[in-house]
Amino acid sequence: MEALIYDSDRLRLATMARNLQDVGLNWSAVAELEDIKKRLQKKKFDLLILDGSAMKILERLRKLDLTVPIIMITDKTTEIDYEKLIFIGVEGVITRPYRADFFKKVVTKAMKNRRAVLTNMKAMVSLRQKIQELQTLNEVVQAISSSLKPNEILRIIMEKTADLIKAEGWSVLLFDHEQGELIFEAVAGEAGKKLLGLRLKVGQGVAGWVARYGQSLIVPDVSKDPRFYSGIDKKTKFITRSILCVPMRSRDKIIGVVEVVNKIGGEPFTQDDLEIFENLVAHVTIALQNATMYRKMEEATLIDDLTQLYNVRFCNRYLEGYLNGRKTQKGVVSLIFLDIDFFKLVDDNYGHLVGSETLKYVGERIKRVVRHEDVVIRYGGDEYIVILPRTDKKIARVIAERIRKEINQEPFYASSNKKFNISVTLGVATFPEDAKTRDDLIGKADKAMYEGKLSGRDRVILA
Repeated sequence: MEALIYDSDRLRLATMARNLQDVGLNWSAVAELEDIKKRLQKKKFDLLILDGSAMKILERLRKLDLTVPIIMITDKTTEIDYEKLIFIGVEGVITRPYRADFFKKVVTKAMKNRRAVLTNMKAMVSLRQKIQELQTLNEVVQAISSSLKPNEILRIIMEKTADLIKAEGWSVLLFDHEQGELIFEAVAGEAGKKLLGLRLKVGQGVAGWVARYGQSLIVPDVSKDPRFYSGIDKKTKFITRSILCVPMRSRDKIIGVVEVVNKIGGEPFTQDDLEIFENLVAHVTIALQNATMYRKMEEATLIDDLTQLYNVRFCNRYLEGYLNGRKTQKGVVSLIFLDIDFFKLVDDNYGHLVGSETLKYVGERIKRVVRHEDVVIRYGGDEYIVILPRTDKKIARVIAERIRKEINQEPFYASSNKKFNISVTLGVATFPEDAKTRDDLIGKADKAMYEGKLSGRDRVILA
């Protein structure tokens, strides 16, 4: 601890300095009144010991430091306004001449009080920090509970954690178990967009080490840690100095890691930072897991159980979104509506199990001959729809004919190696040439298919 002492008499200054050394206190001395303010503006002191001539600037000095204890040393002839001194917060007044042991006693008492104040201030700061942590954690829990979108959850953790741990950069890496790699899924900071999509092997770099061993890690100086991988910095032109990295764990399985780099101000990451971060990441991991489960459940409601093709619910949602987008952009979309000819005979002759298998195989044959971007849907019963984005009617007819031939050319199998052939009738309609809405487009293709049924089946009919 250090005291600032002032007296225009240099001999008295020297005496005070020796007494302060005896009680184990460092000191700085000034002999000019104007220098007191200059020193206080540059540095924090734990005690001010001032000659009585400084009384006229006490109020200004107190504004520079509201908590530092002040001891005044005055002559017997000095008039003192004790009420004013108490109001300003003067710790003690010593009158010359004084004994050295009395001076040391007053200083020791003032320093004891100073330590108590500093301890209380530290406790108050810690309490405020803890309150802020709980508030932020509560905001995170509320925010992630209201979202089932993984990207939204990742954005929330970055924004909220930034309120507590000031750092230059953030990244969330999710584990690709098939490839055994970590993928930068969400990032913030200077390197930002350059990181998205980059991959690290498990065990590579600090993030890879954390993913492999499932342990949180603070690296105060990456230049001294052999686990640090500089390849990412070379690609992004970013300079990493320190890292705090925490694993994302779900049911004892690592699903990713979250890391922050370079604490603002150059200070190292602390154990308190680590505890805050681990707490937040634990909540976000649960939220991500719930979001993933919800997404899988939602996807399941869009898939036909028998054929594993998209179902009518997906068809309606996809077409609605696609056609709404086309209203503001030039473009076409064609739709093929097809129905298996005389499918009831398959059920009647070979049973419903063979009928169900036949529906699956028809779906597989359709998928074999359509393009990657085309969408195959089981519309219901023995009816299928194929959505052809950015495809005019001429090309749609070619694709429909290809589907018809693919289903016709090979027999289907029943029990006891019995074979049978089936055919399909297909109708084709195009947006916006034939229809302006989803229901009209489906309806026009369905009507064309029905006309094909009436005119002999096993054919493609254009709307």
